[in-house]
Amino acid sequence: MNYPAVFEILASQFVQVALLIVVTNWLARRSRFAAKADVCWSTMHVCILALALAAFLLPHLRFLAWADFQPTEQPLSAVTVVGAVGRIVTWAWLTGAAIILLACAGGILRATSIVRKAVVDPAICRLGELETRVIAENLSPFCWQLHHPVIVLPEVVCRFPQGEQAAILRHEQTHIALQHPLYLFLQRLVEAIFWFHPLVWWASQQAAAAREFRCDRDSVRTKLEVVDYLHSLLRLVESKVKSPSRLSTGVGFMGHSSLLTRRAQQLGNLLEQEATQPQPRRAVTTIVCCTVLLGVFWLPVNPDASRRSIWSPWPTWSAQALNSLGIVVRDYEVDGHRLILPNHEQ
Repeated sequence: MNYPAVFEILASQFVQVALLIVVTNWLARRSRFAAKADVCWSTMHVCILALALAAFLLPHLRFLAWADFQPTEQPLSAVTVVGAVGRIVTWAWLTGAAIILLACAGGILRATSIVRKAVVDPAICRLGELETRVIAENLSPFCWQLHHPVIVLPEVVCRFPQGEQAAILRHEQTHIALQHPLYLFLQRLVEAIFWFHPLVWWASQQAAAAREFRCDRDSVRTKLEVVDYLHSLLRLVESKVKSPSRLSTGVGFMGHSSLLTRRAQQLGNLLEQEATQPQPRRAVTTIVCCTVLLGVFWLPVNPDASRRSIWSPWPTWSAQALNSLGIVVRDYEVDGHRLILPNHEQ
């Protein structure tokens, strides 16, 4: 796979991912899906990863090619410029992805260190169903799931009334039950691959908020539990606890101030709102179908693309794997030889 081919993939996927985020946001805001908007966003992250894997491992349809908009004999300057741009874009993308992945690995190491330093508190453990540990650091409560699920609380929570402690534990247990640490890990992978896409970072904020709103709703059942939960949020804010830095497989309890305000408002209105039956399966089906449709949309920005084949070549790595199994596939452009200098024809 050459630089123009990588540039074609990244440019096309920039548009594909943007459209998928727009569709997901529209679905997540609809009343019948809003209660489980976290499912919409996590499905979107899975679909984005599937789009990326398909782009780098499989051939794709080309309904339009560069040659459809250019003369038969293309100037060498166009090929040279696209090749140079492709080289810069490829290495910039790889560098950024490596930095983000290293940051995620560092976050895992830091969080693992915090969990190991935390000690089990039997009194608080009796209030919940999962292993609960207490740390001396003034960090926000968070749940962690790498090898096994753990809830980590700051020492200040040990001085909260029992009802407020139970409210915090229920919230974190709900994160674990809904597999939110896994969703967050998939989100981090999407951020690493598409670090250059501003809508990906915006979607990450929406997904984080949706996870918190979902756990807020699912972890309270009575007005008393809502009151205890709101009091626990207020006490944590007053205690000035800090959010753990960039968790990769764990979910923090707090968040930025605007998110806390929105959560408090939703909790206050929770018992007064008319219950609606969420329908996440329809949203998931819609997102998957949109992903399949978007997967055939590719920008004609590769000057090496052949107009004589509707399919692009197989990427080199997957073609080599298939060839080693005795399956012969095309890993080259059908008429890649057409790009020649006019004076060579004379």
